[in-house]
Amino acid sequence: MELFEINLAILLFIIGNFIGLEYSYKKYSSPYVEKRIDKIALVLSIIGGILINTPMYMLGCLLIGFPLGMRPGYGRVEFIVGLIIALLFYLLLRW
Repeated sequence: MELFEINLAILLFIIGNFIGLEYSYKKYSSPYVEKRIDKIALVLSIIGGILINTPMYMLGCLLIGFPLGMRPGYGRVEFIVGLIIALLFYLLLRW
């Protein structure tokens, strides 16, 4: 992987963080954590987790950065589920 590709993946991850933060501010008006899973963030993190193990890893960085960039307390469960799916997918590909 070239340095340009790594930098682009990092940039897309940061953009995903900003999009997730903006999304959480618009969707949740309350300043406290609500005990529910956001379906949009969950789907994006699962897709991002799968794509991070493919040649489309840059798009995966954008999508996995989305739930991680949400306000503190929001998106953490979705990010963990996406990360677990990514690790399982990686282990299945390498087995």
